[in-house]
Amino acid sequence: MRRAISITVLSALAGLAQAENTNNFDCSNFLQFGGNVDKTRAEFVQSPETLAWNWFVCLNQPAATGSPNREWESMKPSDQVYLANGAKPAPYGTSVPPPDAVLTQAKAQGMDLSRTFHNLNATQQVDGMILEMGGAVPASETGKPVRFQLLMGEGTFDYVVQRQVYNMNGQAALTSNLEFPSIAWELKSAWLWIGSDATYKQTLENDGYYIAQAYYLQDGKYQVGYAALSGLHIINKLNPGWVWTTFENINNSKYTVSNAIPPTPMTNSTGPIAAAKPVNSQFQAQYPGLSKYELIAVQSKTNPTLLANSQLESAFQSQSSCFACHDTAAYSAKKGYFNFAMKEQGGIVYPTAPLPDSAFAGYNKLDFVWSLKRAQWQR
Repeated sequence: MRRAISITVLSALAGLAQAENTNNFDCSNFLQFGGNVDKTRAEFVQSPETLAWNWFVCLNQPAATGSPNREWESMKPSDQVYLANGAKPAPYGTSVPPPDAVLTQAKAQGMDLSRTFHNLNATQQVDGMILEMGGAVPASETGKPVRFQLLMGEGTFDYVVQRQVYNMNGQAALTSNLEFPSIAWELKSAWLWIGSDATYKQTLENDGYYIAQAYYLQDGKYQVGYAALSGLHIINKLNPGWVWTTFENINNSKYTVSNAIPPTPMTNSTGPIAAAKPVNSQFQAQYPGLSKYELIAVQSKTNPTLLANSQLESAFQSQSSCFACHDTAAYSAKKGYFNFAMKEQGGIVYPTAPLPDSAFAGYNKLDFVWSLKRAQWQR
């Protein structure tokens, strides 16, 4: 009898575990929160970490049946929104091919021309510094910067175009604060440059990195090759103060280094927080293709106080608050963009709590969207 009860209990526990590992989250229309923002907000309150992982899974599904691209790769890159001449950008769904010089090199390397090519056009972090590759990277890449790309969802793009703030002329003409819709999304991705090194590419694939096709312009010449996704900020306006989530590859410390002398492996000092760890384990087991990525934390307003991605806020993690820094996004036709780098005791610090409204007198707030700073004057 005792043995029979034991078997029954074990069977029940096994069934419960199986049920818990079954993910019934609906990825269809998830960028619009399934058409029910209130329901999604209730899910967020119940477990922010679970919802963040569900978003991460949905973003990493194929963009369409048979597509070689992932869902998030179909978002609009910022360089196709904030154009160099300040012109109105092409519609959201319009495909903008890479420059001919990029395609010529890609074809010569045997790359897949049907896949997305990411323009990794940024290396500078908020503090003006770069994050260097080092450690186990090939000698040819040691000391070179981790590269970045900003992307936005359709809700964000449509509002930018509607308010005509894709150029500086539109921002200078603002007479009120911006207020993006609840379905606004932005992503910021961090990448380890691989180039055409097949051995290094395989090493990073073995360490669970997502490998994409990419290029960047350097000294008037395009560099074309492969890159590995090392970090991803996922931001949306589910809540009025936006929701800030960040993921990174668990092996980043092998390939990126601090600016210490001598350099040390780059690690994350802000997480994963305790609430993220069991959810990481659950989803990593359920999705082997994403198992080397981990959620650091989800920030809503100032909970938790700090949130950083080691690949995106490397040297100032102890002062990194996505909410507080982005809350300072503001522009004045007379003063320019608000400067959130505050002088203190002979140095520079960044806000980790919201500044008072009085700090923004004479400014129009940009609703947390600092990517608007990439806009150019129309000419």
